[in-house]
Amino acid sequence: MKVLKTLTLTALAILVFATAAYAYGPGETGAGCPGVKSLKNNTSADLQAVAESAGLRAATNMSQDPVLGMGHQVAYTFYLNSNDAMPAISSAGNEYMFNPEGFPRFYMDHDGVGRYYYRVYTNTDGWSPWCNSKEITPVSTDSARVQAIQIRQKGYASVLGDIYYKAVLNDGTVLDWATDGQTSGTIGTDKFIVAFAITRLAKGSAAPGSTYAPMAGSNYEGPYNDSKSGSVKYSTTDGHAYTGWAWYNNKQYYFEDGNPAHGWIYVDGYKYFCGDDGAIATDYEPIMGLTGNYHIRYNKSTRTLYVMAFDAESGQYCIPYKTFMSSCGPDTPIGTFSTYAKYDWKFMHPSEDGAGDIYCQKLTRFHKGFLMHSLLYYHQPSPFTFDAINYNFIDDAASGGCIRLRACDANWIYHNVPLHTSITVYEDIHNKGPVEKDCIEQVIPRDQTYDPTDPEALAALAAGQTQQTAEEARAAQDAIAQAAADDASMGITTTE
Repeated sequence: MKVLKTLTLTALAILVFATAAYAYGPGETGAGCPGVKSLKNNTSADLQAVAESAGLRAATNMSQDPVLGMGHQVAYTFYLNSNDAMPAISSAGNEYMFNPEGFPRFYMDHDGVGRYYYRVYTNTDGWSPWCNSKEITPVSTDSARVQAIQIRQKGYASVLGDIYYKAVLNDGTVLDWATDGQTSGTIGTDKFIVAFAITRLAKGSAAPGSTYAPMAGSNYEGPYNDSKSGSVKYSTTDGHAYTGWAWYNNKQYYFEDGNPAHGWIYVDGYKYFCGDDGAIATDYEPIMGLTGNYHIRYNKSTRTLYVMAFDAESGQYCIPYKTFMSSCGPDTPIGTFSTYAKYDWKFMHPSEDGAGDIYCQKLTRFHKGFLMHSLLYYHQPSPFTFDAINYNFIDDAASGGCIRLRACDANWIYHNVPLHTSITVYEDIHNKGPVEKDCIEQVIPRDQTYDPTDPEALAALAAGQTQQTAEEARAAQDAIAQAAADDASMGITTTE
């Protein structure tokens, strides 16, 4: 097992606020909708001086989390062209990005457990696809200029803190702080971002400054909670009724003419169910029950597994019935395969660091030595020999090629997906759908020796049992023997 750690963060710094006068534009399309500022249209401004006095130097107050002792900060940078990035800076400091000529591309990384999504609006391409940490926003040309940015966070990072980001435009307009998915910048104008800062604050902290008007222009662009109706709505800069996708408070919505859809809908070849609040369902078992008729799709690039249910109306496997987070590896095969064997437990291989033999449970084989299975167990095939690092860093861990899942997800496939179910493995880095996967919401300490989602481990603990019974151990060994015999019959000498 490999965990990729690439982020080095600077020490915390002291916050110095600066204030500037501004005028508000119309901006209020509904109660609860963020406002907008009027453009200054002053291209002769000393932009570096404006940026220095704009209140961008906002220091974090995030402390190390109590479980892992990590700071949960982000590092970010802009690319000046396709290959050249400015030196990255951290949300832990009081620095900001500045270039009077603007930026074409954006990049983020993070430490701690969580996930950050971001996209940019450029004058050449409109909104980019949503990117995840360690991905560079794509543009068609280096002459593009970022006009607006949205950043949102999920998982444990969002449990511990909030993210704030603030921009200055090339006419000297200083915007207020945006937070968690809001739009910062301008759309529908010829202006672009020349200075930008990010900070993270502990949950419940006051914002680093005004958050009233994170945009400049005629109207705010993005989803918001309309306090008059109590529903999520979508505002556009030019006032047209929006139809399309949006995310608000980590829920995924499809808007039709500015309002969230309800009930069953077809969008882009998929069939979704939208609940009373308009958010799409992320688990269809409570809605449809167990159907037993599935097709598995696995996006190797985003490490997301979709269990697609069959839709009789369209005759397609187009309902995103389950969406699972996972780990995979460079050797995960691309193509369409079929599941053909299952094992309760399996010996995988000795550990690379000599820590002992590695086992997995609830395995489903789909191609040669490749399987879908639980995270890793060491020394013996028992639910109580788990290594917590594989759970906490499921987004970063890399397998030899098998698809690793949380115990609850591997268990669900093992028990509910019939053999001879087709599975298609593909690569599409900028496609985060049809449903965006969840993220680890609560980390576990390194000395916890069981997967907190494992139904069998939880049942044993509830019964006061902290290790396998002799009968369970024999059953595990029988499963391992059967898997080994199958490996030998297929000429497989190692399991990926």
